Amino acid sequence: MATKNTLVPALVVEFLGTALLVAAQIGTGYALTGLAQVGIPQMVTFGIAIVSAFALAIAITMGGPISGGHFNPAVTIALTLTKNSPVERALPYVVSQLVGGFLAAVVANFLWAGTTVTMTVGTPPIPNQLASELLATGVLVGIVVAMVRRNGGQGLNWLVPAWVGTAIFLTPTGCMANPAVTFGHMFTDSYTSAAPEAVPSYIGIQLFAALIVAGVTLVFAPKVTTLKTAASKK
Repeated sequence: MATKNTLVPALVVEFLGTALLVAAQIGTGYALTGLAQVGIPQMVTFGIAIVSAFALAIAITMGGPISGGHFNPAVTIALTLTKNSPVERALPYVVSQLVGGFLAAVVANFLWAGTTVTMTVGTPPIPNQLASELLATGVLVGIVVAMVRRNGGQGLNWLVPAWVGTAIFLTPTGCMANPAVTFGHMFTDSYTSAAPEAVPSYIGIQLFAALIVAGVTLVFAPKVTTLKTAASKK
């Protein structure tokens, strides 16, 4: 069972890792907006993909041994349901991730635009956008769950960045694939913004993808392996 001594550092890591990812994406969007304005938005997407991959690689490599390196409520929920992460950590992890995503947006907005919270106006997502988030999140969560159950999560510090970087180009939504990222992107009116009207649907489909992966795993691969963290070694 996780103790207070191991839970607090894990929550700090989940907060910081999620914040790093969201701030990197929003900041890169601000930095490269000019490329979209001159007709080459593909370069903005490329920049966000590269920076997202590096941010995830850093966060998972540095934070994985402490918290398990979730940085994503969908991952936390799936690992909890498949009994690869302690139940008592689920809610604190998700809260830390959401707070990290929000504060990262505030910091990025302030650094690049001199504002704190800004929102864009949009519409609810159309079916192909929801399908893209279902695919991106499902594959991401599937990779994490599969590797955790196979070898305790070894290799996730390059597999997860590789998939996210690829899926940012693969999907029309830019592969948010993460409720905390989607939540954070709601508070910026920049290249990476997510309209408040679309956020509930995106988060819902991302969590649905996590439930699908967890259900399939429990049916076809019931063997349990605990994600290697500082807490699991005690």
